[in-house]
Amino acid sequence: MITAGVDLAASPAKTAIARVEWVNGAGARLLTVHERAEDEAIIEAVRSAAKTGIDCPLGWPAPFVDFVHRHERGSVAPHEFRSTELRRSIAYRRTDLVLNRAGYRPLSVSADRIAHAAMRAAGLLAALAQDGHDVDRAGRGVVVEVYPAGALHYWGLAWRVYKGNSHTDQRHQLVQALVDDAPWLEMSVDQVDRLRHSDDAFDAVIAAFVARAAAIGAVGRPDPADEELAAREGWIALPTTPLNGLLDPH
Repeated sequence: MITAGVDLAASPAKTAIARVEWVNGAGARLLTVHERAEDEAIIEAVRSAAKTGIDCPLGWPAPFVDFVHRHERGSVAPHEFRSTELRRSIAYRRTDLVLNRAGYRPLSVSADRIAHAAMRAAGLLAALAQDGHDVDRAGRGVVVEVYPAGALHYWGLAWRVYKGNSHTDQRHQLVQALVDDAPWLEMSVDQVDRLRHSDDAFDAVIAAFVARAAAIGAVGRPDPADEELAAREGWIALPTTPLNGLLDPH
């Protein structure tokens, strides 16, 4: 099985793709790591994989969408969103609120700059659907929304501070921890060096790991009452198996 991971940004300059090949019970091999990825490369990665994890919101909060429609029609009440709490109520998706209660802080796709990446993701999903791929924002199709920080935390790896040039040492330590905890992952010296120097490349690999967890049914799913909403807003898949559990679906 091959899974792919995409650390998606608004522009190719900060977008990375990783592809990992899995042999059940035997190990895994990092096939490719591709930075500065254009849309065509992302679509090709999805086509070549059993499952692709995308680190980006795949939808917007349903209350926010309703708010925008009503604002367009001029039907928002003057007092409706005066308070911070009321504005917050439309800024976050159901999946964001679930993660927030668990101690994570996902960005708001309605009110943060990540919305630019989400717009790009919407175009990618549309292109994949047009090509006949099963695209489901809740993660049941060829793509699944992932959150590398949450996966790292679940796997007992550093997850808060490793991004950017100012945290190079922390990222080097994190990559070494991954190498130590997943000795079954085959990587070249150049690939390890790439992960040490690029948090985009590193997150793409983690996204591919979570895609593997999703492919073998080892991620959290929305409650039945949230299924319909998740299909519209997107749903962040967090792993429910340790790193070694990714090797054997049984």
